[in-house]
Amino acid sequence: MTKEIMTERLVLRPFRESDYVDLYKFLSQLRDDEFEGYPDITRENGLEQLTVRLGSDEFYAVELKDRSKVIGNIYCGSRDYNAKEVGYIINKRCQRKGYAREALKAVVYHAFRLGAHRVYAECDPRNQASWRLLESVGFRREAHFRRNIYFRKDTDGKPVWKDTYVYAVTEEDILASEGRDY
Repeated sequence: MTKEIMTERLVLRPFRESDYVDLYKFLSQLRDDEFEGYPDITRENGLEQLTVRLGSDEFYAVELKDRSKVIGNIYCGSRDYNAKEVGYIINKRCQRKGYAREALKAVVYHAFRLGAHRVYAECDPRNQASWRLLESVGFRREAHFRRNIYFRKDTDGKPVWKDTYVYAVTEEDILASEGRDY
């Protein structure tokens, strides 16, 4: 089960059934988002998204300590070779306040304490806010894959292909920066 992680302003914890309204609010903001893979969120499939998160040890609810309100989620899934893949969504009303950075740093640091060798993330090259966030936490850009993924299909049923950047940070990177910001 996902372990609770405390930061200065946040509690990163397992999802609860009572988180549905907050989850729906931040996922439904992505309905027309060009960068995320959650098109067409409805109240019904929003419940499916909650069920996935309730049964998973790879999702953290990002809760504001002072308000007990869930403002997003952090995904931290296991991959081959002792790697973890991270992803994040923060409610648009709570963006640009440092919450994503605070949550991401905490989850990455926690992953390394639990023995991960490497943590990586993928993002759309046009999503400057996302890749700048990754860089601010110490991730390095390792690749630019061209037209390698799609989340939607066009009106003819053909995939709408997207590019992705791949960013990663290793345990050695974290140790080298210990005195800096971790």
